[in-house]
Amino acid sequence: GACGASRGVPAAPTLGVASRAVRIAGRPQHNAAPHVGARPERYLPAPAPAVSAARRATLLTMAAAAAARGASHEAGGGSDLLVVGPGVLGSHLGKLWKDAHPGATVMGLTNGTNNHDRLRSLGLEPVIRATLPARKFPYVAFAAPPSGSEDYVADVAAAARDMWDGSGSFVFTSSMSVCAAENGETVTDSDCQLVPKGKGPSTDRLLGAEEAVLSAGGNVVRYVGLYHASRGAHTFFLKVKEVPRWGGYVVNLLHYEDAARLAFAVLRGDGEGPFKGQAFIGCDGVPVTFADMMAACNASGVPELRGEVNFTLPEDQASKGKRVFNDGTRARLGGWTPTYGSFAEFMAAGARDCYNS
Repeated sequence: GACGASRGVPAAPTLGVASRAVRIAGRPQHNAAPHVGARPERYLPAPAPAVSAARRATLLTMAAAAAARGASHEAGGGSDLLVVGPGVLGSHLGKLWKDAHPGATVMGLTNGTNNHDRLRSLGLEPVIRATLPARKFPYVAFAAPPSGSEDYVADVAAAARDMWDGSGSFVFTSSMSVCAAENGETVTDSDCQLVPKGKGPSTDRLLGAEEAVLSAGGNVVRYVGLYHASRGAHTFFLKVKEVPRWGGYVVNLLHYEDAARLAFAVLRGDGEGPFKGQAFIGCDGVPVTFADMMAACNASGVPELRGEVNFTLPEDQASKGKRVFNDGTRARLGGWTPTYGSFAEFMAAGARDCYNS
């Protein structure tokens, strides 16, 4: 299906929503795992007192003026977005942005033309390097993986330098693999020790790219394992059946739709924004073991997601994983919460999403 069409654009949180969401029981309620489709409406403030007719007329005039300014801003290119690497995450992010800014140009920069028709169907203007306009954009999202680049760090640095005009926002989609914890530790926004440089080429590339983005005033979102119904670790395990990993290894997950919504919130500057030079964490806050992940698939009632998977690595030979929570990210973004509260909830509700409608 056309991702984004069914769920619409995430609304900007109102002032006060964040503090109420964060104060409840001293910890956000996200680990209570709201039902699938839950929204932040449950944190809405009390109704405002009635206003006089004169005051209402003044407010309507102010709203009309603000809308006109917004339309003028968009018409002048002030809300234009460039998505570098509009794949599963980036294309949905582009659609969310286009839905929220109908007058804006949303371009998707790809290496080839295979996905251009699909991008057009989402409202994006696909381009390749040769057809990319010689201009800078107020908003840029770099969502391309390292696999499509010969020099990833240089490409990310060039995007921040040559494609972004320094206004608006720049977001780089990174990975929680840059976090060193692997022995069952808890990781948060304020406690995320990075892997040392030189440990491996993949983390070196991500760390170098993050440094380039943050030093340019851009923002980084470190994502955990992303999934939708037919994409993710669960589909790989169902395919290979014999997995040389420990079934008790703890992973952290986030649905692709929510990954796009979180990047959207950072770009738009929800909550405490606009943001410059900040790092965020993208997760649903409900860690799960490999074994429980596959049990959730089998309980989904979806035939394609059922199957026997055997995890063969003994516990005494395995690392433990990590438990990731992003309370700090949610607070900075004004009380952001995922649409899909957890992987188990998503599966229990029939594994339905916009990617598989």
